Amino acid sequence: MKNFLTIVLSVFVLHFLAVSAMAQPYFSGNIGIVSLSDSDIDDGVDTGEMSYDVGIGLLAAVGARLSDNFRLEGEIGYRANDLDKLTVDGLGTAKIDGDITALSLMGNMFVDFMPNEFFSPFVGFGLGFANVEGDIDGFGSEDDDVFAYQVAVGGTYAANKQVSLDVQYRYFATEDPDFEGLESEYQSHNVLVGLRFNF
Repeated sequence: MKNFLTIVLSVFVLHFLAVSAMAQPYFSGNIGIVSLSDSDIDDGVDTGEMSYDVGIGLLAAVGARLSDNFRLEGEIGYRANDLDKLTVDGLGTAKIDGDITALSLMGNMFVDFMPNEFFSPFVGFGLGFANVEGDIDGFGSEDDDVFAYQVAVGGTYAANKQVSLDVQYRYFATEDPDFEGLESEYQSHNVLVGLRFNF
């Protein structure tokens, strides 16, 4: 975890310095709800399914507009969901306490349509890495660093040339994390609102 955070900080410092020298840099922040899909689990002996409550997502990004229609950015994100129920095949279902979190570092690419209008739709795609941590009350916590990806679709409302409001949906997922022999899944649906500040 410490190595992951060190890499995150280093990459963002370098990215910010690079973006600062580019045309039309910006900063954005987003908040929203995260619906985590039920995940299949397998510990090599038993199989089952884990379900989750709706959680929260927080995102921050530094980017640059390279043309009227094209943006690149580096993003750090945090998503957290409480555990709901655990089903073990052949044994039944039980309520379970704990949470699962994902700390991500993503490189994103966006295409903006009608960028000079009051409302501008956009689509986006991102690749990166995430530290996924599962914490089950009474059993402790385990984490795994995994590949992550996301797709986005939304729209931008321009308040003025410096500030705009983003409303978007994102599908964010990772390769299956391995919690010390317990294989799981991480696939989420995110509805986000945020502000973008152009320098």
